[in-house]
Amino acid sequence: MQILINRKKIIFLVNPLAGNGSGKKSYDEIKTQLTKHAINSDIYISKKSGDIKSFICSEDLEKYDGVCTIGGDGTIHEAIEGLMHSKKTTLPLAVFPGGSGNSFCNDLSITDMDSALKTLINFKISPIDVMEINNNNKISYSANIIGWGIASKVNLLAEKLRFLGSIRYSIASILCILRLKSKTMDFLIGDKKINGQGLLFLALNTMHTGKGMKMAPKASLNDGLIDIIYFKKASKLRIFKIFTQVFSGRHINDPLVEYHQTEKFEINTINDQLNIDGENIGQTPIKVSILPSKLYIFADIR
Repeated sequence: MQILINRKKIIFLVNPLAGNGSGKKSYDEIKTQLTKHAINSDIYISKKSGDIKSFICSEDLEKYDGVCTIGGDGTIHEAIEGLMHSKKTTLPLAVFPGGSGNSFCNDLSITDMDSALKTLINFKISPIDVMEINNNNKISYSANIIGWGIASKVNLLAEKLRFLGSIRYSIASILCILRLKSKTMDFLIGDKKINGQGLLFLALNTMHTGKGMKMAPKASLNDGLIDIIYFKKASKLRIFKIFTQVFSGRHINDPLVEYHQTEKFEINTINDQLNIDGENIGQTPIKVSILPSKLYIFADIR
């Protein structure tokens, strides 16, 4: 479903630390192009983590027809958190890639500033699903990924390798495989209980994670389902082989990889670190359910 809305005004939310730090310069160039199409805009530049969520929650955004992030997956996560917690869920979200991973943008075929600008100028919006995360009655949200096990360890290491740019996710993955240790699984996927030793668990609303990894090739942003992948215990050599296939999506054919689609799941381990939308935030245990068509984004999702 696509909806055509009148063109008015957009508020840009810029993370000045994301990617190579060029968010403000990018906005100046974007504003010039939007003006040519009779689209006005304002800018808010965050100073620290959490600012974008707080801005959306506290500011009166009635005069805007949409909010737009310039940053990475973490910046998008903050914006979604703000829209959900403030119940401003009818205000559409646009995304401009400004991080090193940009996995959410990849699912929208937004690969650079030009494609993002074209998407915004078209002014079509589509609904997307959101995952609601309950951690001991504390509610948060995700529209991209929730990772456990090696998925969280890779992200922690990738943060330390920012100087490598976008390749840091692949390097971090290889290093984590070399240090591989299995963990005890205690999952509930739908009504199916999963126990034993495992290496990785990912719940995805998007096909992509990291930099170009097609981790959940069956995923769609608005199908009302969470795509879940977990790796059973395996040798380092076997995991290397699986890793080489994640960029094409062929890894899901490996017998050590489990793939499920569900409306809800639980991770019932205690105090395990989580990777939520590319940020090292949150701990287990968690209960997660899908909220179908809960937010709107500037995109033409068919």
